[in-house]
Amino acid sequence: MTEKILFIVFSVLAVAGGLGTITRKNVVHGLLLLVFTFLNVAAIFFLTQAYFLAVIQILVYAGAIMVLFVFVIMLLNLRTFEQEEQTHRRQRWIAAALSVLVLVEFVVVLAGVTFTSVRGGLTPETMTDLGGGTKVFGDALFNNMLLPFEVASVVLLVAMVGAIVLVKREKTAGGATRAWEPGERPTPEALEEEV
Repeated sequence: MTEKILFIVFSVLAVAGGLGTITRKNVVHGLLLLVFTFLNVAAIFFLTQAYFLAVIQILVYAGAIMVLFVFVIMLLNLRTFEQEEQTHRRQRWIAAALSVLVLVEFVVVLAGVTFTSVRGGLTPETMTDLGGGTKVFGDALFNNMLLPFEVASVVLLVAMVGAIVLVKREKTAGGATRAWEPGERPTPEALEEEV
């Protein structure tokens, strides 16, 4: 009974953190709420005895991915980004329609899933006999699912290289700085624009 109550508490906190992430105007507050959401998801994994996934959730998502997000935010010029109009009216309606469509698809898929087939006949006793959950997970990942795992890593590598190329192209295209006349004092706003 205690596990069910804790599961509900962590689930509600994770959903609240996710909603807070997408509704914050301050990006740093959104990132902190995203870390909060990741930690609650890790707690849910821990409650369901998926210890490996709980540790990976904390190390990879709450750690490495969040550091990457912080670096991206540091590279962006957020002041000029906040001054621009973020969405157009048509985009909002299209996004709302697509959100409803994805929600309907999620409900239809969830209604058709049989949760007993996910185990593949593995009970906790057979998992213990095979050497534990981490060993079974590693065998399945690196034996049966090696090709999709490697394809996913190549796709992530291509996306990272593409992002670096785009950032370098933007910096070289508009990288000219203003030449200041002798005796002319730059204003703080002008200096900030150059940075």
